[in-house]
Amino acid sequence: MSEQLPPAVADAVTQFLLEQRRLAPGLVSRAIVTGSAAAGDWHAGVSDIDVVFVVTRDPVDDLPALAGLHAASEPHIDGVYLTESEIARGPDIVQTAPQVVEGVLVSSLPGAQLSWVTWRELESGVQGVVDGGDVIWSPVSDRHPGTAQGVVAFSRDNLQDYWQRIGDGLEAELAGRAEHEPLRPETVRWVTLGPIRLVATIETGEVLSKTAAADHAAERWPEHAELLQRAVRDRTGDRQEFTVRDGREALALLRKCVSVAEE
Repeated sequence: MSEQLPPAVADAVTQFLLEQRRLAPGLVSRAIVTGSAAAGDWHAGVSDIDVVFVVTRDPVDDLPALAGLHAASEPHIDGVYLTESEIARGPDIVQTAPQVVEGVLVSSLPGAQLSWVTWRELESGVQGVVDGGDVIWSPVSDRHPGTAQGVVAFSRDNLQDYWQRIGDGLEAELAGRAEHEPLRPETVRWVTLGPIRLVATIETGEVLSKTAAADHAAERWPEHAELLQRAVRDRTGDRQEFTVRDGREALALLRKCVSVAEE
């Protein structure tokens, strides 16, 4: 069901999988598109494409050829290479795997997509299987018994560890700077939209898109609704100008998100 994906995503992943099969015959049995592309929140020029590549063997010998394919992909086709047994074992046991982040393939990378968030997304992804010279698309619903509890626990831990440190770093970066001084939109967008998704997961058990999470956060914290709306608009390509004042508001929102994890 390629219609479940934006046409640009379906075309890019289809061509990628066909070339991937040529470079590494028999390696990938199925590819599951997750993230914004499967959630209806993908935006050309801003979003990458996240894919879980389900492999039939250890891909170590295939990685050199695949690295170049990922690096040349546009938009970037990122993701993780996992066997069916690794998916069944879950991210608490599978500590490293070949992963692609922003087009760079690392043969044994911890973290990144090796989290319960990815396993939750596997429950509602879109699966592609190469059949002859084409790719057959269909809904997929992989299940793991620990996902519901794991995704909430991961979200709490990630807010208290990773995002708490990001907040401390941003606070130091902004110290002493004038309120009206320009600030990189990518920084404000990242800090505004990243932590709120984890809060939404803690409170709903679902992995919401960034846009849906912004709506959730705006209802919870209406004092930040304008910043959230501007961050979403910037992400869709409607470029916004942000200042240090916006950065400090994003930091305040981040701190509120961390406090939810500590409750």
